[in-house]
Amino acid sequence: MKELKKQWKNGEFKTCYLFYGTETFLVQNYEKALMESILPAGAELMNLEVLEEKRATAEKIMESAETFPFLNDKRLIVVKRSGFFQKGSAKEEGEKLLAYMETLPDTACILFVEEKVEKNNRLYKKVSSIGQVVEFKTPTEKELTAWIARECKQGGLSITASVIAQFLQRVESNMEAMSQEIGKLIAYKNGASEIRVEDVLEVCTPSLESKVFDLVKAVAEAKPKQAITIYKNMLLQKQSPYMILSLVTRQFRLILETALLSNEGLPNAMIAEKLEIREFQMKEYQKQSRRFSVEQWQKALSDCLEADLQIKNGLMGEEVAVEMLIMKYSAGLLG
Repeated sequence: MKELKKQWKNGEFKTCYLFYGTETFLVQNYEKALMESILPAGAELMNLEVLEEKRATAEKIMESAETFPFLNDKRLIVVKRSGFFQKGSAKEEGEKLLAYMETLPDTACILFVEEKVEKNNRLYKKVSSIGQVVEFKTPTEKELTAWIARECKQGGLSITASVIAQFLQRVESNMEAMSQEIGKLIAYKNGASEIRVEDVLEVCTPSLESKVFDLVKAVAEAKPKQAITIYKNMLLQKQSPYMILSLVTRQFRLILETALLSNEGLPNAMIAEKLEIREFQMKEYQKQSRRFSVEQWQKALSDCLEADLQIKNGLMGEEVAVEMLIMKYSAGLLG
């Protein structure tokens, strides 16, 4: 991806691009970078066309691409959430562009921005062959650590790797949320030199996943009072007991899978990659897995599914079912 900005800086542009993926922060960042590279300040007024969803028709895209740029080398046509690259009626509309894409004028650049795509889609293959397709995934823990350090440095602050790990554990997992939380920290420190763990805990809004992470940690560390306090506080904050159960179930499953893969002798980095979690999370799950045997974690996961069925069948209320599960495993009542 870094090569893209380097190419654009040198005035090298493809006639079409497709940006997609889960990390919208990066998608928006590169969309803005492409726009600023092709269109100098003021040039966008006459040379930028943004077509979203139902407004994105093949006819409109071709018409815009054929329009000659005004006092600029290129026009930029941004096509957002068209659905051209997935199954459905919009896919057929997108296929009307297949032949035209081969004849795109050098004075036009089309940027498709989608959330999801199907790689066997014919338009996807066409854009890939004549232009460039870029998938924006959440960066690795190492990449995020370096990015957070850079963002803090630009704000005049230093931050250690251990504090960054606490930050990553506490906040939402997408870069847009992280950027907002970094901004809050910079404003809060107001010229101080270093961000500490205490600052992260004081300023950063904990994600729901982070709260459940702390809840499961208290369960694994045999701290029933702390676990129930965390749970009750989440209920006071209007969190759904059923959603909490879903996340607890997911974490129990990850703890079990971490234990199984660790027993197979897989390296930590490989376990984290295989489970699609960050390495600091995997290390915590390793610690938690030692609380019970593999068979007991399997039973814990089974009990989560049983609680889910009891709730769905109306045999037990959501709040009580989850509380009983927490009490059972945090107090070690496994008989």
